[in-house]
Amino acid sequence: MLNRIRQILILLSMLSGSVAAQIEVNGSLTFEVGAAGKQSSFLTNETVWDYRRPHLGIQQFNLFFFSDLGNSFFFNGRLQWDTWGSGKLNQPRLTLAALSWEPEASPFSLTIGRYISPFGLYPRRQLPSENLFVNAPLAYGYFINISDTHGLWPKAGDAGTYGSDDVGLTTVYFGGYTSGAMLNWVILPDRLDLTLGFSNQALSSQQNYTNLQNFNVLTRIGLQPVIFWQQGFSFSYGSFMQRHPINVDFDQLEKFRQFLAGTDFVLAYAYFELSGEWIYSGWLVPARDEIGFQVDDSGNLRQYELKNHSWYADLKFEPPFISGTSLAFRAENLTFEKMKIPGGSTLLTSNPWDEDISRYTVSIGYKMTRNIVFRIAASDQYYAKSNLKKEDWTLRSILNITM
Repeated sequence: MLNRIRQILILLSMLSGSVAAQIEVNGSLTFEVGAAGKQSSFLTNETVWDYRRPHLGIQQFNLFFFSDLGNSFFFNGRLQWDTWGSGKLNQPRLTLAALSWEPEASPFSLTIGRYISPFGLYPRRQLPSENLFVNAPLAYGYFINISDTHGLWPKAGDAGTYGSDDVGLTTVYFGGYTSGAMLNWVILPDRLDLTLGFSNQALSSQQNYTNLQNFNVLTRIGLQPVIFWQQGFSFSYGSFMQRHPINVDFDQLEKFRQFLAGTDFVLAYAYFELSGEWIYSGWLVPARDEIGFQVDDSGNLRQYELKNHSWYADLKFEPPFISGTSLAFRAENLTFEKMKIPGGSTLLTSNPWDEDISRYTVSIGYKMTRNIVFRIAASDQYYAKSNLKKEDWTLRSILNITM
């Protein structure tokens, strides 16, 4: 591991700053020391079971690219190594590759490619240097009983290895990116703006579909009524199912869609900041049980309408007597509404269709220098129907270096 760290540091130092007159390259390196409860899983608390014991490793390594192409055109890119799903550094991925047109005198700008999702607040705070709590909120990091190949499926979110097994979906993709085109309109500078995006996958999907019948439209209205208050309203509607050998006998999977609505806010005054999100998700899905896909009398996939919603609230305090220090607390909840099971199906043994969960997190951060941030966060979560307390707490500390 030390050899890997040395190689990354050398590469980062070589590429930091200006590689050429038109291209700027910067980077960040994040180390993690962590431990978690014996029932931990990447699907429930972002900690791979094999790495639940105390361990030291590289959590994430990023290279950021920026280029001014002239005539109001710009390019932004992010090459990312991380430990998502495996606990070990995965192969690098180009998670951000966006070409933007931003005329200086125009209130409009246009972006195409793979860009940061405008939906909600967390995608803009996902980087280790910006995330107060190390973990993502439940809506972004907790896998639920819906799969993009199986539909409603009780095994989703409970077992398997992310990246090699079908482990289901999170309500909103934890990566915080989507692919397509995005238009931004600044209606009133520093007061009101509107973002409209198009892509070929719902925001829960982690796939980049090539089927043009899959689509998604998303929009966000951003308000700042006063200097200390920011408010956003987001909506998304799109297809999330994909073709797979298990469902090859069924057509028109793109008719199964997800609708998202949410609002986010930031209230900042003096040394305090209160922020958070509320997200509602409505799903139209097929269903699979121990026998196979459920079909109606005509042989078509039986359709289910499911709903879940979540919220989180973050309170941050920056003590004026200890410069660079921040204390933070997060409370959050993910709730699944009741569903009707057509024809007395035994697909689920309980109602609602997944288990409600609450999580509480505390965090302490310290900005050592402008480019070095240390943070330690502890979380524990509670399940509505569990008779016994699950041991899936986390204790994670990171050291993030930007260059």
